[in-house]
Amino acid sequence: MLYSIVVNFKAEADAVIPPTRGYHAYALFLNLLRAANPDLAEKLHNTEGAKPFTLSPLQGKFRRHEGGLKLTANDIYWIRLTFLHEEVFAHFLDASMKGTGRTHRLADAPISIDEILTTPDRSPMCRCQALDEIFSNARAEHQVRLEFLSPTAFRSGGKRNVIFPEPRLVFNSYLVRWQNLLRPLPSNGVLELVQEAARVSQYQLETRILHFGSYQEIGFEGKCTIEIAGETPEDAVRFLNALADFAFYCGTGAKTAMGMGQTRRLNSGGSLSGGARGNAPQG
Repeated sequence: MLYSIVVNFKAEADAVIPPTRGYHAYALFLNLLRAANPDLAEKLHNTEGAKPFTLSPLQGKFRRHEGGLKLTANDIYWIRLTFLHEEVFAHFLDASMKGTGRTHRLADAPISIDEILTTPDRSPMCRCQALDEIFSNARAEHQVRLEFLSPTAFRSGGKRNVIFPEPRLVFNSYLVRWQNLLRPLPSNGVLELVQEAARVSQYQLETRILHFGSYQEIGFEGKCTIEIAGETPEDAVRFLNALADFAFYCGTGAKTAMGMGQTRRLNSGGSLSGGARGNAPQG
């Protein structure tokens, strides 16, 4: 099973935290999990590459204060989490339930768990879905619309970030996560078709910076439409649609466990609205 939940936190006092919202969310996640299962927390921390969970940066109403972000006492802030392994979800949920009513630390800010949201009627970002359901329910749509909710980037040779949703990088990101974290998935050569059969036909993107203490990561946020060529075989189209649906849980690109790459698929149809638009770069 795949899970997406939202944890609401209440600030117990006015506090100023560094702008490293993703890094501190990651530290808070591990600290909560460590209280219930220290071995699992250590294993996840030491796991290189893609991890079996994603985190959003801390969300809420902040005020800039001397280079940091000010949290206001009694205001609610939240983190969205997704889980690709049922065991990790179960241990984190247990730790969160046990940690309710206690004071935790996000950087230097004292916070407490206010509520844990797990169902779509409480938040559109909450969902639970079986692995096989994603592929059995996949559509054969030739337009895939994605929204990147936090800075998103792809590693290129480990030396620089690619800050545009090139279809080859987007779909390979999803396939690698499925195969590394869940189960082998035969690609049947579909990704080899992406270079020729898929292109970004429309986008509304802006670059954003996510702070990580001693360094920063640059990524893109916003919406894009990836168009799959009409002559592409239907099974290949369904395969790419399934991977796009999987993005809701696995995120896109690098550092998804530290706030980057939060992604959701948008309904088909309609145009991107608001802000500047652009045409895809031509290869």
